[in-house]
This record gives sequence, C-alpha cells and structure tokens, in this order.
Amino acid sequence: MCMKYFLMIVMTITLQNSYGQAYESKIDYNKTSQAAIVGEYKYSEEIVEKTLRDKLERMGYKIKSTKGFLVVSNAVIGSVSSKPLEYAFKVERKSRKEKDITLLSAIVNENEVNATADNSEKLKSFLSELIPSIEATNVDFMVNEQFAAVVKSQKKLKNLQNDQNSMERKVRNLQDDLKKNAKDQDDMQKEITKQQEVLDALKAKKTDK
Repeated sequence: MCMKYFLMIVMTITLQNSYGQAYESKIDYNKTSQAAIVGEYKYSEEIVEKTLRDKLERMGYKIKSTKGFLVVSNAVIGSVSSKPLEYAFKVERKSRKEKDITLLSAIVNENEVNATADNSEKLKSFLSELIPSIEATNVDFMVNEQFAAVVKSQKKLKNLQNDQNSMERKVRNLQDDLKKNAKDQDDMQKEITKQQEVLDALKAKKTDK
C-alpha cells in the first residue's frame, strides 16, 4: 500500500513537472497573425504530436497536414465547444537551447473567423488534459525502445554464443589434429628407428667384410 501511494505521488509530481501553464499568444496561420493558446510540454515533438493525432483520430476526425499545422474541420470537441469548428494545431520545438520542450499551439476558427479568444479557457483545459495521455505515449515509446534494445542485445548474445560454438568446434578440430599429429610423429619415429636399425645392420655387414 505504501509503495502504491509512493508511486502515485511520483507520477503526480512527474505530470506536474511535465507541463507549463498554457498561455495566450499569437501565431502565423493562413498568412495572418492569429490569436492562439499555447501549451508547453517537457516531451519531444514526436511524443506530443503522436498523442494529439491519436486523440483526434479516436474522436473520428480526419487530420489534414498543411504548412506545418494539423487541421481538423467541422470538429466538435465537447470539452471546448458544442459547435462544429475548425481546429488548427502546431507542434514545434520551443527553441534550439530548449530542445526538450515542445510547444503545442491551438487555434480555433468559426466560419473562417478566429474564435480562439471566445474559447480560450476551455482550450487551455484541453491542452492541460492532454498531459496524462502524453505521459502514457511517452511510456509506450520508452517500452518499445527498451524492447528493441533488449531484442538487439539478445541478438548480440546469440551471435556471441554462435561464435563461441564455432570457436569451440575449431578448438576440438585442432585438438584432434594435434592428437593425430602426435600419433603420426610417434609412428614416424618408430619407422625411423626401424630404418636406422636396417642402416646400422648394413653398415655392420660392410665392416665385417
């Protein structure tokens, strides 16, 4: 129970530290500077974008990528508005120095008129509510990455084991060759001894004469 409570506290602190307060800003969209709500996340662009895409696709919306924006048209996101609106999102790194922080900008248009200000507080809540999903996506990403690392290490181990088996076969073959060589030397030494005895006998006969 204590461990479960501790993990819950750690997760809460992690989530709190992974998100900066959403704020109002301006961003260029459709060749004009438009009001936007921006959320900051201490996760990579890849993680944040995947989370957003997954959420929108689960809601049944087709995402259109245009000029750096992810756009869904005639979308009813209940936590923001009951009206069908156009939502434009932009995911980008905060800066070169803060490459681990991702900005998610959200713009809302109604009948091609920016309606972000009218929905600003709910948009801020929408961006904040993405945090648990972003964290879950990040965990999935780390699991997949670690799984790939384990598989890679297992493959390396298998290769090393195969190399060991190959080297052991070579050692056994060399040991067999050494034994055969030793036997061949012994046989040759015996043959030399016999030949030497024959030679000595012939020399003895020559001396007798």
